[in-house]
Amino acid sequence: MSLGIVDRNAYLEIGPERRYSGSRVAFTLLRVSDPPTPEEIRTFEDICFNLRLSNGTWRTTFRDRFLDVDEMAIRLMAASFPLDSSICVQDRAVSSALTSAQWATRLFATFPNAHFEASDLMTELLEISPAKPGGPRKTKPGGTRESYITELSGTPLQYIRPPFVVALNYPESWRNPLLRFVAARALKRYPLIRKNAVAAPISCVHPEAQMLARSNPNFTVVLRSVFDSTPAACDVLRTMNILNRSYFSAQQLQEASAAIFSSLRPNGIWIAGKTREDDFTNHTTFFRRRDQGWEVIGRIGSGSEIEGLALADRPAA
Repeated sequence: MSLGIVDRNAYLEIGPERRYSGSRVAFTLLRVSDPPTPEEIRTFEDICFNLRLSNGTWRTTFRDRFLDVDEMAIRLMAASFPLDSSICVQDRAVSSALTSAQWATRLFATFPNAHFEASDLMTELLEISPAKPGGPRKTKPGGTRESYITELSGTPLQYIRPPFVVALNYPESWRNPLLRFVAARALKRYPLIRKNAVAAPISCVHPEAQMLARSNPNFTVVLRSVFDSTPAACDVLRTMNILNRSYFSAQQLQEASAAIFSSLRPNGIWIAGKTREDDFTNHTTFFRRRDQGWEVIGRIGSGSEIEGLALADRPAA
């Protein structure tokens, strides 16, 4: 796989270690059929596990990642809200929304009238392909022609020109000068190609989350930042693996805490935590919104790394 893979079967043949193949696999393989096949779902999850965005954040997630967090959240919610109430839940920075769909499915069994919103700043990528002189190409997206995979802003992440698949949002290894040359040439050509190109979307929402949204109108996936304030819009708000000191400054984390405080109704619950990379255990704090600030009502592991910062802050009620 030194040059790259654009074929799904070839990708699956790599075995379990394909999950760590990074930029060597074409992001066009995120596309799935309707309904998706098991192989397509497996490919989607493996690619998302190691997908890095231009801002340095990772899309890493996996099935049942927050099982213990889901279970404790539902217990606390059942003790806080009537089971037949139409509570509103927001799950922010959800990556592919796979863990959101799993939590929502469990939650609906206890709160059948709940409304669940999963959100992220990136729900799709774009495949940018050069247009033919005199008009756009008619070939289908995801074929064997040259293309760039970009964020919605137009920032390129990957260049595909079989047999090459190279990263554009971080340098290729110096051990592979050929790929570094291909990447440098692609970046140089990108502004010219972008002026006259065909764009096709690539959904980054997990197929199971898409199917749940179609089958249950109480589950939606939307564009939203973890820093957005939706005044008194929800009863429960979760932010897992995003409000980390490695991503944001103390001031930014305080701003996020204030936005979440504003977004929750009185006595609402905020779930904040992080999954450790060495053993994939969750360390989570469950806060309750009080008039003068946050109150800790539960923990998993050692709690959130920003627990002290949140408790020291006194957002305006």
